[in-house]
Amino acid sequence: MQSGEYTESDKDSSSPIVPVTFSDKVANIWYHYSKVIIVAIYIAVFLVVSIVQCAGRTRYDLQIVYFTYSPVPDAYTNKMAAYFEKYGEDVNGDSKIHISVINCSINPNSNNNAIMTKLQVIISSEPTALLYITDDKSIKYFDNISTKDDIFFDGEPIPLPREFYEECSDGDSSIPDNITIGLRKVNGTPIAKDKEAKGVLKASKKILSSIKQ
Repeated sequence: MQSGEYTESDKDSSSPIVPVTFSDKVANIWYHYSKVIIVAIYIAVFLVVSIVQCAGRTRYDLQIVYFTYSPVPDAYTNKMAAYFEKYGEDVNGDSKIHISVINCSINPNSNNNAIMTKLQVIISSEPTALLYITDDKSIKYFDNISTKDDIFFDGEPIPLPREFYEECSDGDSSIPDNITIGLRKVNGTPIAKDKEAKGVLKASKKILSSIKQ
């Protein structure tokens, strides 16, 4: 400075600007880490929404597959679920009985690839769905996928009582006549090793026994 090569002001202008006020510090952090902050906010929101959805989701004690070649709206399968809950058990220990009826009914004149894929996934890997409601055509489907040593149903499916039709169909003909309900075989299948399957199997047998009476 004494030689006149640079001044104190020149030194100050080359020094980094250090945030002094709180707003300056916030602005500085946002400038350097805005992308990281935005990503963190998105992740936090996603986690909160996921947790809330999981907390509010119904925990079903068991599920029943409705598979017929006459399509029915979900309003009817919801009524079926309420009907079967009268005979259900609290499998998951939440002091409530909740049963879901999975609508896999199809229209044979339509493209049913998505529904048939869903059905096959349930058959291969869903331990809470051991009861199947069927009609004559869907029984033939299960006969075709069965072998002499690997039969799908554990015993013959039984007819559903008249009370079922009265409570679930509002007196119209949306639900086909002469449908049956049967218990799929568990022993010797991959789902037999699932810890949920044992309790669901017991509750499913209770439903069948109650319907037979």
